[in-house]
Amino acid sequence: MQTTKQKIDLEALPEEARKELMDFYESLIKKYKRKTNHKTVEDVEKEILADQIQIDTKKWKFEREQIHER
Repeated sequence: MQTTKQKIDLEALPEEARKELMDFYESLIKKYKRKTNHKTVEDVEKEILADQIQIDTKKWKFEREQIHER
């Protein structure tokens, strides 16, 4: 198997094969970028807390019957 430091001569391939190789290369980049971009638990917690809506419940007054209505 060849090492990753070795250069590939794309000129040796026909145009159609070069396009196919480039498509495959781009799909590999996308595949492995997704794996490395996982969010940590802390990041998710920060996002959840940032998205929460703060409601001032002191302004609201309910009767017992209203709370338990169906």
